[in-house]
Amino acid sequence: MSSPTQRSTPPKSRSSPPTANRWQTAQYRVWQFWRSLLPRPLDISERAILDAYLPPAGRSLFATMTRNDQRHSLTVFAALRERGCDDADLLAAALLHDSGKGAGRVRLWVRPPFVLLRAFAPGMLRWLARDAAAWWRRPFYYAWRHADVGADLAAAAGLSERAVLLIRTHHLPNGPAAELHAVDDAL
Repeated sequence: MSSPTQRSTPPKSRSSPPTANRWQTAQYRVWQFWRSLLPRPLDISERAILDAYLPPAGRSLFATMTRNDQRHSLTVFAALRERGCDDADLLAAALLHDSGKGAGRVRLWVRPPFVLLRAFAPGMLRWLARDAAAWWRRPFYYAWRHADVGADLAAAAGLSERAVLLIRTHHLPNGPAAELHAVDDAL
């Protein structure tokens, strides 16, 4: 377990956008949901990226993510590369930044309500996500804490301490993973 100073702040720390932006964000996220229903499988070149940037246990962790989350992570990776990024830790973190949602912890059906609650009823979302004891809260708990969960999983998979820190803090706009946050937030 990492020290409290390395823990990311859950999404509640994001400043609330104006209402019009919240509606646009919500609409975009609903569109993303529909698009995510039939994502295409990974091709040989994408598998080569995983081989180049992740250790074997990291590739196994990547495989626990939904195909849609895998696609998103590869898109974030590609956007960082297009910006000229060649930082191996940052690129590995891009590939695994949402791994805390994998292995069935955050199912597809949870994502639209999570986004809508974060935008329009953050207090209710914090209440839902406060613990994982009740089965009906568990997916919200993991969606809320996926950065910390993913960081712990990445550490266990043998990623560097820095890559783990970048995963843990990828929701902080001014944190160590600010570049990853900016790209992830724009997609």
